[in-house]
Amino acid sequence: MKDNKTFLYYGLMVVLLILIGVSSFFFNYFYNMRGKDLSIENMIVSESNKMSYNVKQLDNEFFKSSSEDESYVLSLIDNINTYYNISTAFSSPVNGEYSCFVKGYIVMHQNNEEVKNVIYNGDVARYTIDGSVINLSNTFDIDFDSIYNEYQNQIKNLGIDVQSEIRFDITYNYQVFSEKLGKSIVNSRTLDVLIPISDITNIKISEDKDEMRNEFSELNQDDDTIYVIICLEFLGAIIIFVLLIVLIVKRVNGSVSVYQDRLNKIINDYSSELVNLSKLPDLTRYDIIFVQGFDDILEISRKLNLPINYIEVIEKHESTFIVLKNNQSYVYKLNSKNA
Repeated sequence: MKDNKTFLYYGLMVVLLILIGVSSFFFNYFYNMRGKDLSIENMIVSESNKMSYNVKQLDNEFFKSSSEDESYVLSLIDNINTYYNISTAFSSPVNGEYSCFVKGYIVMHQNNEEVKNVIYNGDVARYTIDGSVINLSNTFDIDFDSIYNEYQNQIKNLGIDVQSEIRFDITYNYQVFSEKLGKSIVNSRTLDVLIPISDITNIKISEDKDEMRNEFSELNQDDDTIYVIICLEFLGAIIIFVLLIVLIVKRVNGSVSVYQDRLNKIINDYSSELVNLSKLPDLTRYDIIFVQGFDDILEISRKLNLPINYIEVIEKHESTFIVLKNNQSYVYKLNSKNA
């Protein structure tokens, strides 16, 4: 019967060859998939900014509606009530924080240089977003009469006449993270109210933007990275399977070569005492006595003055040597395990 260990080796080699075939198939499949599924992820950000104002004059109690075509006597302005609305829409959900604050300046232009004196610092209002829309609207009052008086005192101290303006900035910032892009988006925008200082003035505000569109994009390389990792894993598996097969072949061939060398030596050294059988004799009517080595069966053969019958039961793996005496059979088996 064929050696069980040899059967195991050959069975393992068959399994490894199947695994190599399967791994090669998937390696080739995922290798060819590289770059095919790369896509550009887009994020559309739409912004709508609106500003308006009303003017309250010192000589009456009502507000005049905002209009940049409207002219005002600067010294008669009491208060300017300003309204702003900032709306930002993202094409896919984001999460993060946005903030807004108001800052006021007296801006003087001297010798092509701009000198800004801060006259108002508003608190920073912070909010969070977990969705697709930011909508921020509010009003603030400019106490123009007090600011103008302060400006006149500054000019008097300087003792010169300069071109100046009063400006209030509304600064809006956001920093959000997009799962779709896999990165953060940061943006900042400033709206302003500008009041040139002259006897007759026209108040200017940031131009209304019904919709400003920004497009952010990101090359989606995650799929390609995954394919490369999978290919490397299958390539590693193929290399391991091939190495295992090489080790098994070396193990089997090593055992066979030792066995073959031992058999050839026995045949060459004791050819005169050996009888090569064409088939294994029927030993059912004999009492079978197994011996440990060839020297044992050689000694029995010589004592009984009987030849040693032998046959290679499994080519390159096992040979059986037999000495028959009456109803007794002396047997020695040479194989790849005990060679």
